[in-house]
Amino acid sequence: MKNRKWIIILLLISNLFALNLPKNFTAEFTQYIYQSSKKLTYRGIVIINNNQVYWKYTYPNIKEIWIKDKVYVYEPDLMQVTISKKPKLNLFKILKNAKKLNNNLYVATADNKEIYFIYDKTLKKAYYTDDIGNRVEIYFKKLNKNLKIPPLNFPKNIDFIYQN
Repeated sequence: MKNRKWIIILLLISNLFALNLPKNFTAEFTQYIYQSSKKLTYRGIVIINNNQVYWKYTYPNIKEIWIKDKVYVYEPDLMQVTISKKPKLNLFKILKNAKKLNNNLYVATADNKEIYFIYDKTLKKAYYTDDIGNRVEIYFKKLNKNLKIPPLNFPKNIDFIYQN
């Protein structure tokens, strides 16, 4: 269930690129999660090719997420892949209705949650409060590389977990 909420948020953020970015987009990201007095840091890259999205977390652990016909979450350290359906939210409609609050600040609402993003010719930052009260901030730095989404290739002897 916790993975599903993250996937919905990742889908929403990745669909923010549908506003003005080209069909192919690559960015480095740094994600901060503020829990009480702790600050967790994650880093990686995101690649968007047409309607497919790929997130690769590279720090502190490797984790790969493909959003295609389904959502595939590969965690090499756990030797498992979690496969789930795409959320039924029509995120493109949600973002088309996003409101501009000032020069570069926008807000979109999904699943009774407000997600803010800073957009200045490209997506710079997205932030929101998750379901358990943590503040999440994701900073994007556009890469000039035109990377392709890697194919779904998993090692042998890996566990597959299917979620509805």
